[in-house]
Amino acid sequence: MGNRNSAKPPTSSTVPTSRTVGGMIHNLQEDIICSICLESFKNPVSIDCGHNFCQDCLFTHWNVSLNSQYRCPECRHLCHPERMYLDARLKRLVEKIKQLHLLEEVKKMPTTSSVLGQPVQLVSLDDNGNLYLDAEALSSCLEQEEVKDTPVCLISTIGEQRRGKSFLLNFLLRKLKNLAATDNSWMGQEDEPLTGFEWHPGINCITKGIWIWNQPFLVPSENGKVALFLIDTEGSMDIERSMENSVKLSAFSMLLSSYQILNLSHMLKDPDLEYLEMFLHVAESVGRQYKLKPIQHLDLLVRDWVYPATYGFQGGQDYLQEILQRLKGQPSRHPQVLQTLKSTNSRCYLMPYPGKKLVMGTEGTIADMDEDFRECLKNYGNDIARSARMHIKRNQDSIPLTGTQLAIKIKDLSDLMKQYHFGFSSPIQMANTFNLNTKEQLQKQFTKFIQEQEQLSRSLITSLRVTPASMTKRVQEKQQKLLQECNDLLQGDEPCRTDIVSCLENYLQCEAKDFLEYYTRRYKPHAIKAGIAIGVGAVGLAGGAVGAGVAAALLAAEAIVLSTGAAATFAIGTVAGAGTLALVGGGVGAGVGNRIGNAKVQEVRNMAEDNNEVEEEEEVNPSDERNLISS
Repeated sequence: MGNRNSAKPPTSSTVPTSRTVGGMIHNLQEDIICSICLESFKNPVSIDCGHNFCQDCLFTHWNVSLNSQYRCPECRHLCHPERMYLDARLKRLVEKIKQLHLLEEVKKMPTTSSVLGQPVQLVSLDDNGNLYLDAEALSSCLEQEEVKDTPVCLISTIGEQRRGKSFLLNFLLRKLKNLAATDNSWMGQEDEPLTGFEWHPGINCITKGIWIWNQPFLVPSENGKVALFLIDTEGSMDIERSMENSVKLSAFSMLLSSYQILNLSHMLKDPDLEYLEMFLHVAESVGRQYKLKPIQHLDLLVRDWVYPATYGFQGGQDYLQEILQRLKGQPSRHPQVLQTLKSTNSRCYLMPYPGKKLVMGTEGTIADMDEDFRECLKNYGNDIARSARMHIKRNQDSIPLTGTQLAIKIKDLSDLMKQYHFGFSSPIQMANTFNLNTKEQLQKQFTKFIQEQEQLSRSLITSLRVTPASMTKRVQEKQQKLLQECNDLLQGDEPCRTDIVSCLENYLQCEAKDFLEYYTRRYKPHAIKAGIAIGVGAVGLAGGAVGAGVAAALLAAEAIVLSTGAAATFAIGTVAGAGTLALVGGGVGAGVGNRIGNAKVQEVRNMAEDNNEVEEEEEVNPSDERNLISS
């Protein structure tokens, strides 16, 4: 039996030839068989001679062998256990060949029936939760003779499981089968059991994945006929399934449909908004690759509505406005939902509780419905039948798509969807991830702000214009602005939001404290240095004759103005500089000193006023100190 990494041709005439897919898979399967257990490799290892075995099988064989030497079970070649290694590449190959075999078996199963007028599964989830598109089922619906060159409209429902999606679609089936009916007769007989998509009241989900009614309903339109299909989606909000796959399932349904119904219970709740935001995000991310809009038309269908008792589109539009006002209060929390619901292509319809008899029953008959529910159901069905022809599936350029064109896009899109990994497993985790990213971005903004202020204070002149007190105020204002922005952006419940804000606040305070201490330490020597420069420079102007008078005037003027606050540091430097050369001058300097002194008083006053203003950053100039001395 071959178990090297080279294929061995089959010897039996009963084995399929390698020219068929089944034959190729059979040959590959033979190459991944362990010669000890005669089953597919499990944790395959490779030994010195090149043969492969299951790790456990090989250890067991060596342990029970009477021979003290380790030899290959096949070729008896002497082997060294320490040179044995796990063959990761062979392990991956085994897994892929197993998947190919399962896929081939699935293809052999009858997936569709030639009989029209029944639900056919388009998308399912495998054992690992991955989406699987039945391309044959898709083609049998969208590429059948009456549809392949005809514009299509696909009405799809998504929402929580066991909330009446299939129930609704079955009544839409009755309406579409009786388009000519102008009265209530299309709803069926009082005691007629509901048939079509599989449904039953209760908590267990029945229809897994995406199902399509394989019979098209050809309805007239201005430009000919439109082929209308109904689609049922289950598992879009399934807490038992991976959120990643549930969201992909609903996004796939959105991209497939042209008329989307989001089925809700009682009201649009925060989790519903989280789900819808994720659906739209995935649909947009994947759909743009094939120029498909994430959603063309959306109906929010609210079931079991109780307050106020105004049903239908009238009450629904009022409720939709309430939702929009809530979303506008935090526009960054659900931006795609807000944009979608603001569109004229979004509506809301309210339906009352259907009645205890209908909920507890198993037939779905009209006789079991409360009267107000029956009336709302009739009106909603009539409205969809009238408007469906206007909701042709289109691409992003608003060009209508025929059945064949849409089928091609969906097949390609299915392959792309498998490659996307969005990394969220629940709305809460998605909110937490978003909040952490928000905090990190705001921290980066503050770090950049601090760096800008540090650059600003490097120049002697520029640093003197912003005192430590002014810089403290500036930093505190930035902190408050970032904290407010954080509060506006955060998603999720209050405890999670509070923790993020508290963490950000602590970070900002620590960074601000370190920077302000550094800024104060650097400001003082700058101020003293500038003061000395002014004192020396001013006396130097007058030379030996006028130095004393000028120095006296400068000392008096600047000591008065700079004797308080942070400017006192600056004054110390001025006194020191002037005092150094005060003995040089004579009486001539009195008049000159008076004029210069007055000018200096005004200059220092201006500088003190500028300390409370935010100045634009100046470029560092090596001549700053020389300019100050000569001023």
